[in-house]
Amino acid sequence: MKNLMSVAAFAAMTMFAGAASAQAYVGGTVGFSNFSVDCLPGASCDTSDTAFKIYGGFTVAPHVSIEAAYIDFGSTTINGGPFTLGAIDVSAFIVNGAYHWDFSPKWSGIARLGLANVSTDPSGIAGNNSDSAIKLYAGFGIEYAVAKNLKIVGAIDLTSFEVGGSDGSLNAVSGGIQFSF
Repeated sequence: MKNLMSVAAFAAMTMFAGAASAQAYVGGTVGFSNFSVDCLPGASCDTSDTAFKIYGGFTVAPHVSIEAAYIDFGSTTINGGPFTLGAIDVSAFIVNGAYHWDFSPKWSGIARLGLANVSTDPSGIAGNNSDSAIKLYAGFGIEYAVAKNLKIVGAIDLTSFEVGGSDGSLNAVSGGIQFSF
């Protein structure tokens, strides 16, 4: 947690140092998530759910920005026949750098790389010990400028999580809007 706080403090200082020339933006997306987990023998797992992301950032140099985001990846459930045996809820707070490149005046791409504080909250037979771990985060996206300050965005977000000593990977594919000011 100290490492994440240090990264967040550095990101904040970087943002404020370039604030005179920076352009701030906020956005939100909604879509679906996919969990890559091993299911218990004799059980089935529902490994997809609805995901949403809210984020904000500052452009600190041409094509480069610093961002902070919160993603709720939803949950994966463990089913034994008609009964739900347990679930694992996963969310993440993310600090990342982003590189934007323009394809045309209205279309651009984005690549993100950073750290995620991934929190898991299991219930049922999955246990009841919440866990949090710092994980590598990567993301890719596309943006379409509808107006000067409004973009339609699509994103793919990738990270991993830990629960009960086991690791799993997860991703979210989502779409939404971004407003610049």
